[in-house]
Amino acid sequence: MPVRILYCSDNCSDHNLRFLQKISSAGHEVVFCDLSGSDQGKGWPPPEIHCRLHRITLRSNAGGANEGGFLSDFRTLLGEVQPDIVHAGPVQNCGYLAALAGFHPLIVMSWGSDLLHPHRGAEWKSATQIALKGADGFVCDCDAVLNAARDYVPLSDGRVAQFPWGITSGMFSPTGPVPSNDAMPFGPDTIRLICTRSWEPLYRIDLLLEAFLQAWRQERRLRLILLGDGSERGRIHDFIAQNRLGDIVLAPGELDRADLPAWFRVATAYASCAESDGTSVSLLEAMATGLPVIVTDIPSNREWVKPVENGWLARDTEDFTKKMLLVCKLTHAERGTISARNRFIVGSRADWDKNSDRLWELYERILCYQGAVSA
Repeated sequence: MPVRILYCSDNCSDHNLRFLQKISSAGHEVVFCDLSGSDQGKGWPPPEIHCRLHRITLRSNAGGANEGGFLSDFRTLLGEVQPDIVHAGPVQNCGYLAALAGFHPLIVMSWGSDLLHPHRGAEWKSATQIALKGADGFVCDCDAVLNAARDYVPLSDGRVAQFPWGITSGMFSPTGPVPSNDAMPFGPDTIRLICTRSWEPLYRIDLLLEAFLQAWRQERRLRLILLGDGSERGRIHDFIAQNRLGDIVLAPGELDRADLPAWFRVATAYASCAESDGTSVSLLEAMATGLPVIVTDIPSNREWVKPVENGWLARDTEDFTKKMLLVCKLTHAERGTISARNRFIVGSRADWDKNSDRLWELYERILCYQGAVSA
């Protein structure tokens, strides 16, 4: 049954775009409330998404009392839209604001780091508690996030939709187009690590670079492809220049998502040093391409990576260096085994089109429950 959904977030990322596309394509009416104050221009959201756009300027990643002044505007928006469901996240700003408004049914969606990253004081913790206590349903992408949420509120299984924000089947694969030789200068005799994480402190590109430098000094075939951008841009380019890695580290900037499959295909392995994560979509993209992976040893990554079987978990710079060197020692047969294993894991557990059905099931359960309570 089609319903009207007020979808609230603090960014206009590809992740939100995919949710809006999926909700719209399922026949639901969706109104997107962008609380970031960003201006994506007339082309966002794309015309194929049947979506109304509203903006309430709210500082991204704010928490706690910072949302209080926006409550009146948000309640006015609720009155105008008259949604059947409010779907809001991250937890401490959008989820918190929606909970303060007292609307039901409310579904709060965690973005992973909003619950896994250490909370930022009493206001942050209070906002988390209020948001989760006010939620009729909860959406998350892994056990680690669900467990963190249950530290605040005893969420029953019936109130939860847990599924990885996976990938569209067939989009990432070992075969297909690759970048031109001009764009990707590293030859076939090199061992190429790729990282597609944002250049923000949470993702520890500084640690990745230091580990790579130490590994490269021992194995000169190593190369690094950094596809990203962010507030750490200056530090990253300074490190590359100071260590004379300009011909060893390729950093062309952040690329269009449609170009990423080609770049994964020319990589030998994937690396991410993120301090915290839910289920990382970039990790799934690498695995779907058949790459061995080297990622931080945190609970969410342990749900996908079994050491030696399909990649490695690492804790610090020295450990990442060691695992990069292990990649260099993989035989052709070992690479083939890991490739097949990772592609099977993603195909069986992270198909976005199949997994998103769990969201519709949660909508239906929450609406039925709310109807019974109202009656």
